[in-house]
Parts: sequence; C-alpha cells; structure tokens
Amino acid sequence: MVAALCSCHTTEKNYRESYEKTIELNRSGERGEEYQNQLAERTHYNYVVDGDSIRMRNLYFNVTDDEPEVAKTYGVVVAEFQQKFNALSCRDRLRNQERLPSYVVYSKLKGEETYFVIAKGFDDIYEAATFAKNPEKYMKMKVLVPMAWVLAKVNPKKEVKK
Repeated sequence: MVAALCSCHTTEKNYRESYEKTIELNRSGERGEEYQNQLAERTHYNYVVDGDSIRMRNLYFNVTDDEPEVAKTYGVVVAEFQQKFNALSCRDRLRNQERLPSYVVYSKLKGEETYFVIAKGFDDIYEAATFAKNPEKYMKMKVLVPMAWVLAKVNPKKEVKK
C-alpha cells in the first residue's frame, strides 16, 4: 500500500510533460492553423520608421495601478496577460531587475481585458522603434510575446474630422 501511495503522487515533471503535450496538441490540427494565423498576425510588421519596419498598434487603453501620466505616447510591449496579477508581477520584475520605468495598461480585446506590460514608454516613435527592434540590448529578461511591438496611445477625446 505504501508503494502505491508513493508512486501515484504528481511531480513537477508530470505537470511539465502534460503541459508540453497540451501545447503540442494546440499547435497541430485545426487548433494549429488558428495558432499559426494568430502568430502570423502578432509578428506582422505593419509600420515603417526611418526605413525600418516594426509592428505597431493604435489602441485606447487605461493604466493599471499607476498614475495615467506614466503612460507615454508610445510604449514597447514585451508581455501580454489575461490576468492583472501576472502582468503586475512581470512589471515589477522589469522595474526591480532591469531598472526600467515599466508600467501596465489594459484594453478590451474581443470582449476580454488584456493587460500589456510596457517595458519602457517613449514620446518619440524613433526611440520606441529602436527599443522594440532589439529589446535584448536594453533588458536581459526574455520577451514574453512572439516579438516586442509598439503600442501607440489613442486619445478618445480627440474628434476626428471627416
């Protein structure tokens, strides 16, 4: 009976193997096509800055757990989360380990709140593009999105003239 109890407990290795199998299944078959389409969209260069291409998105967002003034016009996104706690933990690691003025913003995408971790904000698109193209020059922590990209602040109060 003791041998049965000892052999049935879960280990980190069991969890890891299960996780890897699930990831592999999600990246194959119909789910795999969806994953590949999402990955292609998330790594698509769509904006040219000084002759160099970057990925940039214009979104209206709110700042999480900081003053709104902390958000610059352009922020380099290095992680995205569905849970606020995970985003704030990543921001804190960037602040403490990398000494970057990081912050978290959130926006509703497809009906769900998505939290974006901004490694550093800029008022100049050229500086933001330089950071986004080579984040490893400015931080040791691994980028947790397929590639770093620039989030441009959209001001909802501005009227667009037709």
